[in-house]
Amino acid sequence: MTYLLAVIKEVLRLHPPGPLLSWARLAITDTTIDGYDVPKGTTAMVNMWAITRDPQEWPDPLEFMPHRFVTKEGEVEFSVLGSDLRLAPFGSGRRTCPGKNLGLTTVSFWVATLLHEFEWLPSDQNTVDLSEILKLSCEMANPLSVKIRPRRSGLNLSL
Repeated sequence: MTYLLAVIKEVLRLHPPGPLLSWARLAITDTTIDGYDVPKGTTAMVNMWAITRDPQEWPDPLEFMPHRFVTKEGEVEFSVLGSDLRLAPFGSGRRTCPGKNLGLTTVSFWVATLLHEFEWLPSDQNTVDLSEILKLSCEMANPLSVKIRPRRSGLNLSL
């Protein structure tokens, strides 16, 4: 279970579902932040996509390394529930997503179930294209193509 949670956190880090979080804030007066002039009426947003790829925060940020979330003691560390802004896919503070715990539990359940029930094999394509496109959320530009095989005979695949 530890490694499964680490994999889910690494997926959320590398491919945040909401790369431009809805933490949009509107400047109601002219102000200066860290030496930058911010005129009244400016909308500011948190760019989670850039934060999760920042090499100052994440060693080898473009590498898929779930073990970065596992301590030497074998425990999963690093909350994705908003207490550490380096990885906050559900937002933070008073406006955090109210369904974050349900979301993480549901994703963990489905990933574990899919891995338990199916053997995942590479498709006939030689490469996996992980390029993304920004729509309402961050989506794969091209569908992932894989072959799956039930691990048990008699598995009912109908929905």
